[in-house]
Amino acid sequence: MIKYLYFLFISIIFANCTLTDSDQPIPAYLEITDVNIATSQFQGEPTHKITDVWAYADNQLIGVFELPCKIPVLPNGETTEFLIFPGFRNNGERSRSFTYNVMDQLRFTETMAEGDVIQKSLTFSYKDEAIFDFIEGFEGGSHIFTRELDENENSAIELTTSDKKSGAQSGKICLTEENPLISVACIFDYKRIDNAGLDSYLEMDYKNDIPFFVGVLYEQEGQIQTQPLIVLNPSDEWNKIYIDFTSILSSPLIVNYTVYITTDIESLASDSGTIYLDNLKFVHL
Repeated sequence: MIKYLYFLFISIIFANCTLTDSDQPIPAYLEITDVNIATSQFQGEPTHKITDVWAYADNQLIGVFELPCKIPVLPNGETTEFLIFPGFRNNGERSRSFTYNVMDQLRFTETMAEGDVIQKSLTFSYKDEAIFDFIEGFEGGSHIFTRELDENENSAIELTTSDKKSGAQSGKICLTEENPLISVACIFDYKRIDNAGLDSYLEMDYKNDIPFFVGVLYEQEGQIQTQPLIVLNPSDEWNKIYIDFTSILSSPLIVNYTVYITTDIESLASDSGTIYLDNLKFVHL
């Protein structure tokens, strides 16, 4: 992770000073033991996959740290002001961390002396200006992903209690040789003019034994078009992903948009497949 940036910075300082080893400053540590998110009544379940934090101390970037972590700080004899941003993996990418800008950063101060280890649990929240186009937790008697794109009503997302990430129910897709294809979208369209074209993400918990695609269904210049954005490979355990819609929704030519899900077991050379979905949220600034 990018935590090495801080240590490189410290090494440069030490290499260019004339202090003896005994005179070198001893760092203190802010230890982040765990991270949670808090949601209001209209923001859905507080599931998350915040994997990293971007840490600043007294307005200086220390680095990016994979959780849980110990953040080294050189005490200044006074209070240290921390600014911590939640980090995540865009589209499930493993190699890079991004700040999740639809959530607020945390600002707090700590009084630290050399050698101190201060433990802290962090709770992030969505920004007040974050807009939720939809939240679908599959908890009622129906759900919003019922727009048929494949003209086959027998392949649909069904409500189930057999497996779920949270709550009492989840959405289940079950494909067989008789019903090998599903292509469904949210029944609601959302106006592009109401989206600032900044950060736009679909949050989703999923568990699957076959790959499936998630994409955007949109209207542009009088034409309805679909564009797959990501394929989600099989996951034996519940996983969470943040799917980035920002780039495509930055186009002013798009009139409205929504989300669709599709897969076809015939193209996968499989005779069956099951997908569970839970806690779908489309959030943007």
